[in-house]
Amino acid sequence: MKSALYLCGVGNGEGIRLAMTINRLRPRWHRIVLLDDDPAKHGTTRLGLEVAGPISHLSGVDAACSEVANLVTRTTEGRARAREKIGQYGVPFTSLIHPGVDLFGAEVAPDVTIYQNVSVGAEACIGLASVLLIGAVVGHGSRIGQGCVIAPNAVINARVTVDDRAYVGSNASILPDLRIGADATIGANCMVYADIPEGATAMGVPAQILDAAPRHGPSGPQGTQDTPPALASDRIPNSADASSEQAEAIIMQALLQVLGVESVSRNGNFFELGCSSLKALELAQRLRSQLGRELQVVDIYRCPTPSSLARFLSGSGPGTSGMRQAQQRADMRRQLRLRQ
Repeated sequence: MKSALYLCGVGNGEGIRLAMTINRLRPRWHRIVLLDDDPAKHGTTRLGLEVAGPISHLSGVDAACSEVANLVTRTTEGRARAREKIGQYGVPFTSLIHPGVDLFGAEVAPDVTIYQNVSVGAEACIGLASVLLIGAVVGHGSRIGQGCVIAPNAVINARVTVDDRAYVGSNASILPDLRIGADATIGANCMVYADIPEGATAMGVPAQILDAAPRHGPSGPQGTQDTPPALASDRIPNSADASSEQAEAIIMQALLQVLGVESVSRNGNFFELGCSSLKALELAQRLRSQLGRELQVVDIYRCPTPSSLARFLSGSGPGTSGMRQAQQRADMRRQLRLRQ
């Protein structure tokens, strides 16, 4: 039995519970220690365990009798950065796999985290440092690369290849025999029916590929928070026929509410301001209610500033009508292909 397990990144309460469950059912560590670089968390407790200090605390740990696990799952980039930082202290990484998960016939690399109610098919392969969150499904013969995050209840069907550092959002579904490129992001509730290029973001049902969208995981460690409905008090009367300038003001106000920031500029990028895929869903919902216009999450990704989104919604932006018509034609072609 190892002396201690050090859990790095305590925003993820489910990860802490997973480690405690493993140790309760199959004892492996004399103690579990929480570490986090946020000073506000030091001295606080999670599930009865105290946050002992920052990740640099590992510098004084005896690596011969200790192990470490990286609980960061918000984004694959953040997870990779955390792993690099943790690794410099020489404490060996360990896997956290819920005892109830059946891995018979699958190949699982070291330093993986697999939560409860995950299904891994025969001859599937899970790569180094990847995470399968609660309820995820990996079909038989599928390949999950290194450093991937498969969010809650995402379904990876048979013989799918997910390349390194890809993120598959909550409740997304990827049809069989497809390939998800390295560093790609599959949005929550997305239905993927074609290969996704490296670094691309896919959103919608059926999936639409956004070539240059910023990559963000779900809001929060497990991506399970519900999107709050727009409040009736948030509605702005007589806004259905708002001009581009009025729409821009409404968008900026909605963005302040969604992000909880004090100010935004008309050309500020939503995602650089802290917008995630979940917050983009909330923003789209608020704007549909307040502007009385049809608005999809993909529109927010394509027009990620208040000024560009206002021009798009008012129809005054260059190529707006053409973009809508082209998208409609593309959707029709996709639907026809799906029926063949």
